[in-house]
Amino acid sequence: MYRLRLTLALSAMLALVCLQASFVYLGTVRVDGYARHSRLTSDLLSELLDLSANKQRLRNWAAQQVMGAGATDAARERLLDAMDASVRRLDEMTRRHLESWKDIAERDGVPVPAEATQLVDISALLGHSLVELRRQLRALTPHQDREGFEAVWRQLNQVFDMTHGRDLRDLLNGAIESQRKAVPIARAATEQGIERLRLQAVAMVGITFALAVLLSLHLSRRLKRPLDALLEGAQAVQAGRLDHRIPVGNGDEFDHVARRFNAMVQEVQQHREAAEKVRRGLEDEVRARTGELERAHQSLQQLDHRRRQLFADLGHELRTPATVIRGEADVALRAAAPSVDDYRLALQRIVAAVKQLTGLVDDLLLIARAEANELDIARDWLPLGTLLDGAIAQARALAAVHRLTLAVDAVPDGIDVLVDETRLRQALVIVLDNAIRYSRPGSAVRVAWTAGDGRHRISVIDTGIGIPEDELPLVFERFMRGRLARDHRADGTGIGLSIARSILAAHGGSLEIESRVGAGTTVHLIFPDSHDAPLVTAGAHDE
Repeated sequence: MYRLRLTLALSAMLALVCLQASFVYLGTVRVDGYARHSRLTSDLLSELLDLSANKQRLRNWAAQQVMGAGATDAARERLLDAMDASVRRLDEMTRRHLESWKDIAERDGVPVPAEATQLVDISALLGHSLVELRRQLRALTPHQDREGFEAVWRQLNQVFDMTHGRDLRDLLNGAIESQRKAVPIARAATEQGIERLRLQAVAMVGITFALAVLLSLHLSRRLKRPLDALLEGAQAVQAGRLDHRIPVGNGDEFDHVARRFNAMVQEVQQHREAAEKVRRGLEDEVRARTGELERAHQSLQQLDHRRRQLFADLGHELRTPATVIRGEADVALRAAAPSVDDYRLALQRIVAAVKQLTGLVDDLLLIARAEANELDIARDWLPLGTLLDGAIAQARALAAVHRLTLAVDAVPDGIDVLVDETRLRQALVIVLDNAIRYSRPGSAVRVAWTAGDGRHRISVIDTGIGIPEDELPLVFERFMRGRLARDHRADGTGIGLSIARSILAAHGGSLEIESRVGAGTTVHLIFPDSHDAPLVTAGAHDE
């Protein structure tokens, strides 16, 4: 649209320039015609004056010839030739003068002056007069007789002044006078043509200038708005505002440019959003990987801490049975005359200490494997009632010693679990042992079973001393025994619950404790149903 307007404007300017050039050309042609007509009029006057002067000179020569005053033939011929040339030029110039008047009359709508036609006739008469005059003058001889002289002079005057019954002198003088009047008229016409041309040129220049100004203002106004919009869009993009869009809807070339600009900005915005999305994704991934590394680092630190703690615990716990073994051996060796019974008693104490030491080492190794995810779990299908019966059978003797009642809820037949029987029974026995040892004589320990949400829950409930609330978060720490536990019984290593928890974690389950001081403790052994049990056997470490 703008291209069309620009083309039309330039075409209009070109047409106006061409029109102005045409006016100037036509005016120049007209002025040139007036100028040629003016020059021709002046030349006719000059030629007529020359012809009249030569005619007068030739008359003087004739008078001298008649009077015998020494007129030469050469002078006569020179004057006749000059007049003949003037007549020929005059004939050609009068014809051109008449054609020039006809052009002016046709162009300006004025009549052709009669003097122009008369000049043509006069030039023809002058030609005939010059032929007759040439013949008469060549035959002219000097005359001594005065009467004959007068007759000859009258005859010559007749030839000089009369041609075809017309007074050539009056015609020539009239033509001269007429041309004298025509010269200023022709000059005035030339000046008038030049002035008209000047006015036309000024008018055309004014019109061209006004049209150029109007077209410039129009095109500038039409050009300013879209350029300002494009500039504003470019500045917005430079400032990072990729949501800026240039208004469209005009349908011109700038509208197409604006549409392309908007499409480009939209594509840049999409690329930036995609890059931003990728950047955020990378940042999230980096944060996730950093978190994993931090967690791995913390895990490694915890494993290293536990390793050091394990070595410290091993050194602390192994020192007691090792000291007992060494002490019994030293006592037996230092005895003066020990009997066989003394050696037997010492060896029995050493064997008991070795058994204690071996059990402690096995427990610590189990915890270490669990923390390193290396605790082997050999799962197999077995009835849940069989698992409970085996653990209860081991705990009944201890319950009888402590004068406690052990009650077990019945487990329905047909409930099978996929577990490591030895490991899970070990965990259940540990929990039962703690419940029996930290209960008061005459009380009862109850074993209950529930199922739901894809899990089995075995609960050991006692009415013993309980655990203080501030010590509950620490009960799974190795070798940790609370103040009530130490007051109730002096023995115990404090690693049983840690072992039981590791076994449950290796089965994909957990160990939960609820307790209240003086009211008893409930321990829940939770492990998945057989259909939800993990297929990979692995241990779990405490955190």
